[in-house]
Amino acid sequence: MKCPYCNNEMELGVIHGGRDSIKWIPKEKDRGGILSYFTKGINLLEWYDSKLESCYCKECNKIIIDVPK
Repeated sequence: MKCPYCNNEMELGVIHGGRDSIKWIPKEKDRGGILSYFTKGINLLEWYDSKLESCYCKECNKIIIDVPK
């Protein structure tokens, strides 16, 4: 995949989950710490999932992921 920022080739990889789910939260709603568990956001990886495919650009340090449905 070509990076949409710099047009260089991106490297395919995965993001591994830990014991908690991984989600995206709008910056203005981020309360940090344990409170983020109760904040609505976009779940990227549930605690029981092991990995999420992603592409990484070494040139501009960006990671691109597809948001799960």
